[in-house]
Amino acid sequence: MFYDTVLRGFFFFFFQAEDGIRDAQESRGLGDVYKRQVSTQSTGNKATHNMKFVIAYDGSDCAKEAIRYVLPFLPGHDVIVWVGFKPGSTLCTSQEEYENGIMRRHAECMEMANEGLAMVDDTAASALPFIGIVESGRSIGQELVQAADDRLNADCIVLGTRGQGEIKSKVYGSVAQSVLFEGSSVPALIVHPGASATREVCGHSVLFAVDGSERSLDAVERGGKFVTEGCGVYVYHAHTKPDRFVLVGDFGDVLLENSNYEQQCEDLENLQMKLALECRDRVSTAAHVEVPEDDFHFVASSSNYPLTGIGNLLAEKSVDMVVVGSRGETGMSRIWNGSLAHDLLHQAEGFALLVTHQVATPAEGKKDH
Repeated sequence: MFYDTVLRGFFFFFFQAEDGIRDAQESRGLGDVYKRQVSTQSTGNKATHNMKFVIAYDGSDCAKEAIRYVLPFLPGHDVIVWVGFKPGSTLCTSQEEYENGIMRRHAECMEMANEGLAMVDDTAASALPFIGIVESGRSIGQELVQAADDRLNADCIVLGTRGQGEIKSKVYGSVAQSVLFEGSSVPALIVHPGASATREVCGHSVLFAVDGSERSLDAVERGGKFVTEGCGVYVYHAHTKPDRFVLVGDFGDVLLENSNYEQQCEDLENLQMKLALECRDRVSTAAHVEVPEDDFHFVASSSNYPLTGIGNLLAEKSVDMVVVGSRGETGMSRIWNGSLAHDLLHQAEGFALLVTHQVATPAEGKKDH
């Protein structure tokens, strides 16, 4: 109890400048500063707001890979290099020893943040460090999402993943998986190992996984900001194919030809044409570049396993970014309904995964997980 009181007082007076935790009457935190820095840049005859990228950095190879991948998207935009700081519990014989230990670990975090800044400083419009204090009982992913959502006014969270698979992620822990399950209103760009190499060798291509819902179309619009001129755009639509024959009868034992089969096929084709036009229009609007017909590809699949179809496209077309909308379900609900975003997180290497969660309306509030 004594050391908890000391720790809180020590953080309040010593670390408030670095963390943006300040008294609102006296000064502005980093989050408040950024909220006031709304600027525009000219793109042709259109104006776009600067994006703010929050890059989670811990000095690991996967964190460095995430920065290498996102570098081409940073010119003209703002960057915050976020480092999680967990004070932890330390056996100390005196208050002085305890404070010295906290200062030493905080200095290590600042050194780590500066290392990340050195990788982006010459590219971004502005770059600042941010040390996020992870409270007891919370994960680094939870603190990262809360900071990006509530305090930093971020437009995109960027982090790397080791690509260690679902089982190892549960055993050893995974910040990427934690961020995915938190259901942030801020899109999360999760970079798999080898994503930057894929783009360098094969060029930049983006695949949007859609199902026709407003959630997936919102993901197309938000992910369209990562489409650049000359970029290949693929829209993958997984659908249920109409049945030519149907089972009827009290026991479902009578097989009859579906009299509406032709009409259902025609309706599906019309729906897909409208969906393709809608996606192309949303991508062009978000990217502020017209996507040529030669660079736009609509891929329809009746497979019951969209992960398989997307995996084939990743291999065949050398796509380096996949954009998918998520319902933000967890626990039994996710297991029962399935989650393409979760499955893609544990897919093979060589691409970046941009996950967007549908933003709740003010009346709905933030979804409970």
